[in-house]
Amino acid sequence: MPMRWLPRLALVLTALLVLSAAAMGQGTRPPIKIGLLLPYTGVIAVNGQETTRGIEFFLSKIGNKAGGREIQLLKEDDEAKPDVGQTKIRKLVERDKVDVLVGPVHSGVALAIRDYVHAQGIPLIVPVAFTRDLTAPAKASPWIFRVVETSDQGNFPMGTWVFKKTPYRKMVVIASDFVAGRHSAEAFTAAFKAAGGEVVKEIYAPLNTPDFAPYIAQVAALPADAVYAWFAGADSIRFVRAYKEYGLAGKLPLLAYNTLVDDVLLPTLGDAALGVVSVGHYSAALDTPENRAFVREYEAKYNAWPTRYAELGYVSGQLIGAALETLKGETGDRAAVRDAIRNAATAIHPPRGPIRFDRYQQVVTDVYVMKVERQGNRLVNAIVDRIPGTSQEESWKWWNK
Repeated sequence: MPMRWLPRLALVLTALLVLSAAAMGQGTRPPIKIGLLLPYTGVIAVNGQETTRGIEFFLSKIGNKAGGREIQLLKEDDEAKPDVGQTKIRKLVERDKVDVLVGPVHSGVALAIRDYVHAQGIPLIVPVAFTRDLTAPAKASPWIFRVVETSDQGNFPMGTWVFKKTPYRKMVVIASDFVAGRHSAEAFTAAFKAAGGEVVKEIYAPLNTPDFAPYIAQVAALPADAVYAWFAGADSIRFVRAYKEYGLAGKLPLLAYNTLVDDVLLPTLGDAALGVVSVGHYSAALDTPENRAFVREYEAKYNAWPTRYAELGYVSGQLIGAALETLKGETGDRAAVRDAIRNAATAIHPPRGPIRFDRYQQVVTDVYVMKVERQGNRLVNAIVDRIPGTSQEESWKWWNK
C-alpha cells in the first residue's frame, strides 16, 4: 500500500471507531426501572395483582420500551401494611434505584410513605389508594400523582345522586373499619344528608371480617329504605354473599362504591351481585371507542374483561409511557420526569375517558353509576348514569381543609 494512503486510512479507522462506540453506547443504555409497591398477599391481594396486570398489559403494547429504552418492572409486596410499605419503598428507591414508583392500593400505606416520597423527590403515581388526605392541601406533594378518584370524588356525588334519582330517604351505611372505608362512608353520608336524606346508622366492620352475620343482623333490624356499602377484595365477597344468604337481597336495595362488585369479583359473586347499584370511575361495559378497543385487546390476551384495577394500572402505564417518550428516555432529571407525567394527563386517551390533574396532582375524572346485570352468560356493571368531571375540591366544604 502506498504510504500516501496511510493518513486517509487512519482517518477512516478513527471514524469507524467513533461510530462504533456511539452505537455501543446507545445500545447499552440501562433499562428504565419502575418500582411497583402493591399488595400481592392478604385480603386485597387481587387488587394489587389486577393493577399489575394493567400496567404490564400497557407495556406489552409498546414492546416494553419507551423513549428508546427498555422498561423493567420491580415488584414489592407491601402486604397492605404501612410498616412493610415503608421498608419496601426504601428498598426500591435506595437499593434498586428505580426511576418512577407506582402504588400503593392500601390508603394506610399511601399515607405512611408520603413523607419519604416527598423528601426523596421521586415521582409516584398512586393507582388505587384513595384516602382524601393524600392530595388535600396539608399533605399534597408535587411528586405524588393519583389516577383514581378520592374517597370523596365517588362517594360524595353518589350521596347526592341517590337522593335525587331514587326514592330512598333513609339509609344505613356500612363499611370496612379503616381509612378508605371510613372516608367513603363519611363522604356518602355528608352528601346524602346535605341533600335532605337521613342516615339511620353507620356501621363499621374490621378489615378481613370472617363472618358478616352479626352486621347483617344489625342492618336488618333498622328502619331503612336501602343500604350503602364500602368493602373491597375478600370482604366484598363475604359481605355480598351474606347479604343474599340472610335474605336482604331483593328486600333492602344494596348500593355501594364499585369495589364491592368490581368486575373481577363478579364471576365469584354470581347472582348474589345482581341488582347492586354502584359508583366508580370505570366499567368494562363503558361504550366508548377507547374502551371498546381496550376491552377487546385485553380479553384477547387474558381471556377476561379488564377490571377497575386493571384500568388504573393501564392509565398509570400510559402516563409513564407518554412522559418517557416526551423526554426521549432521559430520566436523570427527576423534576423533568415529574413535569412530563403531569403534562401527559391531557395527552393520553384512557379507557374511562379524558382526565386531567388538579393543582394538587389529583385526577379530575368522570364517574359512572352502574348496576349489575346479566348480559348473555356474563355479569356486567351496566352503565346507568354518568357524573361528569368530578373533582376532590367539590366536597372540601364538608371537611376542615
